[in-house]
Amino acid sequence: MHVSHHLQRFVRNRTVRLAVAFGLIALSIWAFLPYFGYRIASSAFVNAELVRVTAPIAGRLTRDLPRKGDFIEKPATVTLIEQLSRDHRHILQITSQHTVAKERADLARKQLTEIAAADDELAKRAQIYRAGMIARLGHERDESKAEKSGCLAEVAQRREVGSRMEELVKAGTASQMRTNEALATQQAASTRCDMAEARLQRLQTELTSAQDGVFLRDGANDAPYSQQQRDRLLLRRQELENKVLDEGMQSSQLAAEMAEERERLDRLSHFDLRLPAQHVVWSVAASPGSTVSEGQNVLDLAACEQRFVAVELPGREFDQIKAGAPAFVRLIGSSEWKQGQVRQVRGSAARADDRLLAAQIPKPDPNSITVEVGLPQDDIQKDRNNFCNIGRLAEVRFERAGFGFLDGLGRTLQQVADYFKRDTRAAQETSK
Repeated sequence: MHVSHHLQRFVRNRTVRLAVAFGLIALSIWAFLPYFGYRIASSAFVNAELVRVTAPIAGRLTRDLPRKGDFIEKPATVTLIEQLSRDHRHILQITSQHTVAKERADLARKQLTEIAAADDELAKRAQIYRAGMIARLGHERDESKAEKSGCLAEVAQRREVGSRMEELVKAGTASQMRTNEALATQQAASTRCDMAEARLQRLQTELTSAQDGVFLRDGANDAPYSQQQRDRLLLRRQELENKVLDEGMQSSQLAAEMAEERERLDRLSHFDLRLPAQHVVWSVAASPGSTVSEGQNVLDLAACEQRFVAVELPGREFDQIKAGAPAFVRLIGSSEWKQGQVRQVRGSAARADDRLLAAQIPKPDPNSITVEVGLPQDDIQKDRNNFCNIGRLAEVRFERAGFGFLDGLGRTLQQVADYFKRDTRAAQETSK
């Protein structure tokens, strides 16, 4: 009875009643104040764009496939697909061509070596031939000189005999016939001397030409057979050198193509995916180790750093909502308000959004607008384990022009209400 009496006195106290009345009035003002200072929308939800990964090649998914819900904190590269079979036809063709070109070049080099050896042998033969021909012409020249000397001696003798015969004819002891015979013999000897002189000049000319490497005998050829063969080998060597150069260039080109083809096959044998940072694996369309075809969807990544809130407002608010204006967002179930920024505003008659989004945006009602508000990035790490809160409902407030002072008043009333709540909680704990 004593406790009940004090409680009745406390309740009937005029100061307590006034305090409760003012508290209820303040609570009512605090509850309805946001509707005066803000445009409030309670049908918003968190959304984000998706990055869809498709299989560029046919193959088998590796065991390193990211799992649904994994948060990618830093950029990473993972092998996503391994090719089941490779097409080696082109590399085999290039390898065969490279082998043939290399063998042709080696064969041409071998032929050049053989030609060099044959050329050395022919050079020796040509040198021996030249030396022998010079020696032979020298001997023939000596023979011609000796023949010329004998012929001149004979001519001198014939002249002396002719002179005596003329004297005998004048003396009457010899006939004129014998004198004519002596003169004819003298003339024949003189002719042989002239022939010997001409042959000597010819041999001297041939000897001089032979010493210079040009031979005037053996028909119309100016060089011996060995030298002619060396000239043919020279032309053949030039052809083989060009062939070696061409085959070497082709072999080098084919070797480069082989290296590029091997690199291409290595690239096509597997697909490495570069996972972007601050993304969460939203969905996985295939299981690890399964076979996928080219163009098949593998997984979707949601961009946590590009999250936004989509909200509908009446169409009459279109001119009051501007891109870049601040907006306050509170996720349902949380008491924390976060300041975002208006990204874009679309009318209800605009075309449907064809972006690939994690949450489906419903078609706006007639005479309404769709507003997208970007969320801050400071809470990405906190929301990493719950798909970055994508799809979660939220409440959005847009500040009205001319009611900015109510924001501070609302915060003050919020602090007062929190203070009364703490006092009431403390009183209840004390009474217990």
